[in-house]
Amino acid sequence: MKKKADSRHFPYQHPTFGTAKRPKPAFAWESSVYYWWWAYLKRNKEYLACCENGGVGPLSGHYRDFGDVRGNDFKSWWSENDRGAKLFAEPKTEESVRVLNEGERAVSPSQALTLSLPLNLPKKFLLERCKELLADVRKGGVGKLYARASNAAYKVTGQPNVIALRRALLVYDAVEASKLSKPKKPYWKIATELNLVDEKDKVQPTDSAREAEDKRNVMKAIVGRLKKRADVLIEQSAGRNFIGTKQLIKRELSD
Repeated sequence: MKKKADSRHFPYQHPTFGTAKRPKPAFAWESSVYYWWWAYLKRNKEYLACCENGGVGPLSGHYRDFGDVRGNDFKSWWSENDRGAKLFAEPKTEESVRVLNEGERAVSPSQALTLSLPLNLPKKFLLERCKELLADVRKGGVGKLYARASNAAYKVTGQPNVIALRRALLVYDAVEASKLSKPKKPYWKIATELNLVDEKDKVQPTDSAREAEDKRNVMKAIVGRLKKRADVLIEQSAGRNFIGTKQLIKRELSD
C-alpha cells in the first residue's frame, strides 16, 4: 500500500495551518517544538546579524538552511521551498510495502523492518507474527521511536515542553524590554506581570516588610532562572541540536 507522495515523518508534532478557506488557529503551529526553534532563533543576535548581512558571517551555513527569520510569518517561513520538512523531517526512505527482489540488499533496520515469511506456514500465523514483530520494534510509541533514532538534519534532543518554551521566551522578551525602560523594571515586577506565581505568592498590601522581601526574592530567582534557560536555548537555536526543555531543567537542577 503506497503512501501519499508528500508524506513525511517528523520526530515530534509538526505545525499545521489548515487551508485558505479553513485556516487553523495559531495554536496549531505554536504547539509544535519546531515553531519555538524558529522563535528562539529570531532572538539570536549573532544570527540576526547574519540575516542583516544577507547570509554572510560565522553562521552562514545555518543561514543556508534556515534563511532569513526576521519576519513574523511563520507559515511562509516554514512552507518556503518545503523548508520545514527539509530541516526537521526524517529523510525519505521506503514509501511502500513491497517484496524484495532476489539478491536485493535490505535497507538499514533504522529505516525499515525486513522480514522473511515462510510461505508454507498458515496466513493467520504469519499475520500475527508480523504484528508481534512490528509492535516489538515500535515499543514505546511511534513518536518516541522516531525521536530516539532520528536522522533529521536538525534534531531536538529529548522531550520538549512547549509550555515551558513559551514561558521562558516570554520572560526573555520582558527582561529585554525592561532594559529600555527608565527606571529598569525589577525582576519581581516582571514575575508579577507575567503571573509566574500564584496570587497568594505575589506581594500583598497586608504583607509585612519581611514577607514582601521574601516574595520578591523568590520571584526574582524564578525570572533569573527562566532568563538563563532562554539564553541557553537562543544560543542552541543556531546549532544542529535544540535541547528538550525537560533535559535542560535536569541540567539546571544538577548545577
